[in-house]
Amino acid sequence: MKASKAVRSVAVAFIAAATVAGTAQTADAAPANNLTADLAALWTTVLQTPSDQNSFGTGGQKFACWDLGRNVVAPLHPSGAKSCTVKPGTRIFVAFTGECSTFEVEAPPCEPDLAKGARASTATVTSVTVDGRPVSLTEVLTSVQPITLPANNLFGAPAGSRGQFVADGWVTLLNPLTPGKHTIIAGATNTTIVVQPGLN
Repeated sequence: MKASKAVRSVAVAFIAAATVAGTAQTADAAPANNLTADLAALWTTVLQTPSDQNSFGTGGQKFACWDLGRNVVAPLHPSGAKSCTVKPGTRIFVAFTGECSTFEVEAPPCEPDLAKGARASTATVTSVTVDGRPVSLTEVLTSVQPITLPANNLFGAPAGSRGQFVADGWVTLLNPLTPGKHTIIAGATNTTIVVQPGLN
């Protein structure tokens, strides 16, 4: 499978769960514009990262934990991130998401209408289960975003190539998790988040 096909198809960022005083850790009711900005930041980072440092390229699971800044991490891998270790206070960005870029317009479901292609690439997932309890997701669509490709990029294009993308996703932002190990179940995929005190 070409990297570009893997990028636009089964991209899923999985969530971390925590139990505090007998209740499941919940997501904030983050404004949709903040969630959209996080989704744009996630895909900008993915598409501008070299293949050998990229979970959608040859980097694999080692690079499946994407740092979006502001103490936000998004576990993201085409087949589901297996594990991420984060410091206390880190928030987890959850995204069932797809994207289409100008580097993929000839590869369905992408097309010149990037927004339409991004929606066609994204499964509808309105909620996930955290410790047996549902957490609602919100659908967001980014505006057209600019990207500049690095050397050894996911598309095999020349370094410095400029393009655009649009991403669609069902997303939320979870509150920080308690120290320790947390197991996430999303569909058939399990993801482990380890919150490790003292981690820099």
